[in-house]
Amino acid sequence: MGMMAVAAFLVGACIGSFLNVVIHRLPRGESIVSPRSRCPGCGRAIRAWENIPIVSFIVLGGKCAGCGGAISWRYPAVELLTAIGFAATILLDGPGIPLLRDLLFFSLLVPIAFIDIDHRIIPDELSLGGLAAGLLLSFLTGGEWKMSVAGALLGGG
Repeated sequence: MGMMAVAAFLVGACIGSFLNVVIHRLPRGESIVSPRSRCPGCGRAIRAWENIPIVSFIVLGGKCAGCGGAISWRYPAVELLTAIGFAATILLDGPGIPLLRDLLFFSLLVPIAFIDIDHRIIPDELSLGGLAAGLLLSFLTGGEWKMSVAGALLGGG
C-alpha cells in the first residue's frame, strides 16, 4: 500500500498543477486547455521542465526563469495539498470505485474552495459537473441512487 500512496502523491501533485490552471482561468472565462501557462509578470510561456509540480518551484527558487518575478506560493501549496489529499485518500479507501469517487470529489473541492475565496463564486462548470459525476457514481457504487437524485433535486432547485 505504501507504493500506491507514493504513486497517488505523484499523480495528485500533477492533478494539483492542473487545478491551479482551473483556479486561475475558470473565473476569468479563459480556456483551461490552451494556451500554455505563462508567467503573469513577463508573459513568457512556461517550459515543460519549469512546470514539474512542487519541484520546479523549489529549483527555480520561487521565481520565473525568464524575468525573475516571484511565483505565488499558492501554486506549490495547491499541488502539495492535492498530492497529500490523493495519498491520504488511497490509504483510507484502497483500490476501487469509492476511491475514484473520493478523488473526483476532492479534485472538485480544491478549485471550488480557492475560487470561492478569491472571487466569491462557485463556477457552474464545477458545481454542475460535480452534480453529474456524483449522480453517475452513485449508480456505479451501488449506493442509494434514488436518494442521490432526490438530494440533487432538492439541493439544486
